Amino acid sequence: MHRSLNNYFRNFNRISRARRSFSSNVKANEHEPIKFTTSGAARKTVAPVLRKVNIDMPWYQPYSVVGSVAVLLIYFCILREESDIDLEFDKTLYQRIKGLEKEQLLQTYRFNKEHGKSVVEIELRLKELEELEKQEETTVV
Repeated sequence: MHRSLNNYFRNFNRISRARRSFSSNVKANEHEPIKFTTSGAARKTVAPVLRKVNIDMPWYQPYSVVGSVAVLLIYFCILREESDIDLEFDKTLYQRIKGLEKEQLLQTYRFNKEHGKSVVEIELRLKELEELEKQEETTVV
């Protein structure tokens, strides 16, 4: 009885919203805001996001889902050996894009110089990068 009465009021409310009279003779003026009550958006109704749904499911379903997910996580996080793809995730962005660190250090150097900040650490790292570049050139040749 209670549910049917509740459903009746919900349906009545939906029907009454749909029957509201809206003025379609609204002239659009670019320099004035649009009233919500006279716009087409006022006619729209929103379906409830969360609905109570009575689903008949076995008592063991939540346990089997949690168990399956646990086994999957144990396999992927603990038991599985690392592959080449996993090793790629360990690389930094500077290792992936050659010259990026040097360019970023140069921009930081310019910014710090303009704003009177210390550039000692940046100069040291730039010298280290130049030495590494020289070593790579000598090993390639």
